[in-house]
Amino acid sequence: MIDLQIHTTDSDGTWTYEQVLDHCVGMGLSAFAITDHDTINRRDQLKAWGQGKACLAIPGIELSTRENDQTVHLLGYFLDGSTDLLQKKLDILREARFDRNGKIIRKLQELGYSITEEEVKRVAGKGIIGRPHIARLLLQKGYIKSIKEAFDRFLGVKGRAYFPKEELPLKEGIELLHRTGAVTSVAHPLLLNRGFERMEDSIKLWASWNLDGLEGIYPSYSLMQTTFVHRMTTKYNLIVTGGSDFHGDNKPDIKIGVGTGDLNVPDELLEPLLAKRDEISKSIGVKQS
Repeated sequence: MIDLQIHTTDSDGTWTYEQVLDHCVGMGLSAFAITDHDTINRRDQLKAWGQGKACLAIPGIELSTRENDQTVHLLGYFLDGSTDLLQKKLDILREARFDRNGKIIRKLQELGYSITEEEVKRVAGKGIIGRPHIARLLLQKGYIKSIKEAFDRFLGVKGRAYFPKEELPLKEGIELLHRTGAVTSVAHPLLLNRGFERMEDSIKLWASWNLDGLEGIYPSYSLMQTTFVHRMTTKYNLIVTGGSDFHGDNKPDIKIGVGTGDLNVPDELLEPLLAKRDEISKSIGVKQS
């Protein structure tokens, strides 16, 4: 069993990096990927930790991109090459995120909710501050009853305190991650709610941009959705990835490795993922040890 989408307190999860490592080893996972949002600060540390381990530890990222007026989450795995350019882009996006957070907090204050940026920072700890931390603060103060309510009422696209964030175009994101030696896969594509026909048009376009894969195994997918994504990967020569999208208490029903209980991302997905890694590394002149 493997899990190729896990989040920690470095972005919007509630488990620390160390807690995730211990749990993945304790579960006996064959491989796992830490894919925090818009950060790669654990890449070298995770690579070093994984040396000599039976469990394959994959550094990753979930990059926020935009396509067709929607946020598209782009997973990147391994990051074996230079990340200098990627880090510069992430620094720019982080500054834009700070500005957005300030707008959200000020809007909530205007709506009568007593929260401050300092309080949100304390909730986030060392992680990159984002909407889930604002939601958690609202929950702690008793303004809402669940994280979901915070997004429904305030922080989601239709919420009263929503502001769009700055994102890279998806095509640029794919190219940027490839330059770092990363294997790319669109996370939970069917959550875009485009319908099967429009979704296929999108996948065909993404494949023409050299996207490597699609997340085809995901906790909320129905059998029909899973079958559709697998059919698309075969048709457009893409690999399949899969993961729990674990966020700790921010998604309390989701557990590492098993999702809501019946998720199974098989070891067989590793071989094509590793083959694609080798192909991309070779294209940028990186030798695998």
